[in-house]
Amino acid sequence: MERRLVGIVFNGRLNEARSLAQRIAQAVGPDAWLAPTEGLDSSARLMGRSRLVITVGGDGTILRTARLAAPSAVPIVGVNMGRVGFMTELSPQEVLERLPAYLEGKGWIEERTMLEARVVGSGHSPEEEGIPTFHGLNDAVVARGTVSRLIHLGVRVDGEDVATYAADGIIVASPTGSTGYALAVGGPILDPRLDCLLLKPLAAHLGMNTALVLPGQVKVDITVQSEHPVVLSVDGFQDLMLADGDTVRVARSSYRARFLRAHPPSHFYRGLFVRLGIQPRPSTPLFSLPNEDARSPHDH
Repeated sequence: MERRLVGIVFNGRLNEARSLAQRIAQAVGPDAWLAPTEGLDSSARLMGRSRLVITVGGDGTILRTARLAAPSAVPIVGVNMGRVGFMTELSPQEVLERLPAYLEGKGWIEERTMLEARVVGSGHSPEEEGIPTFHGLNDAVVARGTVSRLIHLGVRVDGEDVATYAADGIIVASPTGSTGYALAVGGPILDPRLDCLLLKPLAAHLGMNTALVLPGQVKVDITVQSEHPVVLSVDGFQDLMLADGDTVRVARSSYRARFLRAHPPSHFYRGLFVRLGIQPRPSTPLFSLPNEDARSPHDH
C-alpha cells in the first residue's frame, strides 16, 4: 500500500517561512515534501498522494494551496506568518508542539465553498479555444485594467437581468472571500459555513454599490460592455484578459476546500475580532496536548 505523504507549502519570499517549513519537514520525517508557493503547480502529483498539507505563510499561501489541494480533497492546516490569517490555524510558536496531534488526524474537518469562473460568451468555447476554468476559494473579480475609466458590466443571475453597472468592476465572493477584497470595499462579513455567493460592485456610479447575497446554487453571468481593458482575476493571482462582449460565468465550484481544525467553528469570530481591533475572550481547542490537561482552558 502506498504511503500517504504530508506536504509543507511555504511562502518562498519569506526567509522565516522557509526556515520554519524545513523544521516542520524534519519533524514529519521521510513522508514530508516541501514546495514554495511559486512552484506549487509542479507538485500536483505529490499533492494527490498526500493525506495532509501544512501551509506556512498567510492567507495568500492558503489560497494558492487550496486550488491544488481541493481536487484531491486534501485537508489543510495553516501556520500564520502574516498579520491576521483568517484561514490559518496555528502560530509559528506552537506549530511544532501541536504538530503530532494534527498528524494523528485529531480535530474535525471544515469544508468551505469554492468558486468556479470561466468565459462562456462571445462565441468562445473554453474546451475548443483553450480558455481555462479557474477555481478559487476567495473571489472572482471582473475589473478595469490599466485605464482609469469606468467600465460597463451587465449582470444576470440564472439568466435573469439584474443590472448594468457603470463601475470599476464587480466582485463575486464566497463566504470565505467576504473577509478579503469584498470587505475592504464595504461588503458584509459572511460566516464561512454558509452556502452562498456575495456580489459586490467596485466604486459603482450613481449609488449602485449595494452588495447582494445570493443562494449558493445560482450562476452569475458578467458581460463586458467596454472597449477599455478588462481583467478577470481569481483569488488575486489567476488572471485572464477580457474583450468587449465576453461573458464570465461565476458559480459554486464542484470542489470544496477542506481544513483540519482543532478549534470549534466559532473560533472564526475570534480572528475577526482581532482584525477589527476588539479584544476577544480566550478560546479553547477541541483537543489538547497531554501536558495541557491539568491546565485551565484560559491558560492556553
